[in-house]
Amino acid sequence: MKLFKMEIFIIQMWITGTVRRCLLKQMYCWNKNIKFGRCSYMKKSLKNALLIMLVTGLCLSTVGIATADPTYDYDGITVEPAEPERLSEVTFSVEITGEVIEEVCIRVQECMDTEEGEQCYLDVQNTSMTKSDGNTWTCTTELVWESTTIGHCWLEIKSSGTWYDYAPNKGYDSTDFSVVSAEDGGDGNGADGGDGTDDTGGGTPGFELILVVISLVVALSIYKRKRK
Repeated sequence: MKLFKMEIFIIQMWITGTVRRCLLKQMYCWNKNIKFGRCSYMKKSLKNALLIMLVTGLCLSTVGIATADPTYDYDGITVEPAEPERLSEVTFSVEITGEVIEEVCIRVQECMDTEEGEQCYLDVQNTSMTKSDGNTWTCTTELVWESTTIGHCWLEIKSSGTWYDYAPNKGYDSTDFSVVSAEDGGDGNGADGGDGTDDTGGGTPGFELILVVISLVVALSIYKRKRK
């Protein structure tokens, strides 16, 4: 049975009070210069110290067993499409078997690759999944960041009234997927596939100026001939 926070708090307060009393008794013996064998307070303090160590060890072992996460079997999370675009909808599905499963949520964290390494947004999406065929759970969510290049997803499962977060920072594996931009794969020459120049002028830049200069030279030559 899992220990509640209030029960753990009461145990901590009791241990703290017992340690304090032991210290006060020891200080009394030291101040009175009473030898160890004649100091009943010291004997009691040693007994209380051993009792505290025993109780603390039992409490820690009980808490460790009580808070152990249930184990589930699933072969990763399926992401559809496999490489979604930024700000697009993504469908997640997973088939889970194991202990009692009441609810399942998918947690999605978006990250981007930088020169310093992978940087992840602190805002992690938490979307409820719906049980469909057999032991399969599915949901659809939307990516929210414009600079995402990679995503990580993992499960959060509710069992016997308690939520268990199977996050990577707790030693569990996550399912990773690449996120692409809508412009990926383009040649960078414009949406119509042209060469990136404006063709509306219909001519080579500077050619009109050359025609004007030639016309002026011809006009001056004709003018001089007429004067002669």
